[in-house]
Amino acid sequence: MPPAIAPDDFDVLPGFKPVMLRGPFFGGRTLLTDRDGRGDTMLVRITDDDCNGLGITHGGVIATLADIFLVHFLARQLPAATGLVTSSLAVDYVGRSTAGDWLCGRIHAHHIGRRLCVASGELRVGERAVALIRASCAIFESARSTA
Repeated sequence: MPPAIAPDDFDVLPGFKPVMLRGPFFGGRTLLTDRDGRGDTMLVRITDDDCNGLGITHGGVIATLADIFLVHFLARQLPAATGLVTSSLAVDYVGRSTAGDWLCGRIHAHHIGRRLCVASGELRVGERAVALIRASCAIFESARSTA
């Protein structure tokens, strides 16, 4: 089932809530995630800064968003103090997106274990696939939680 198609206004998308990203790459950027807490559907608006000289979303931006979406989803399946680090990330670029597009990710967990989690999904713009994504994440005890 394809993900929801996002409107132009955060306020008119029922079932989603804004989440502010932290960190060095997209810190301060807002994405939308499903309100029910599963975290399996996420939306982000592509900006001019995300695009390369050809006017399409840079592959590195797609890969970073794939990593964020996949890890965010997996983290929601685990206890809050659990640390995750991406151990493998695969992105198959099958389409393109441009500034102004809503990139919608739909994620599915394949394995949630004691040491390793695996999830995959796709990034779409409307009905068009942009990327097929897959990640494995190693589970570790966060140094912050033990300090």
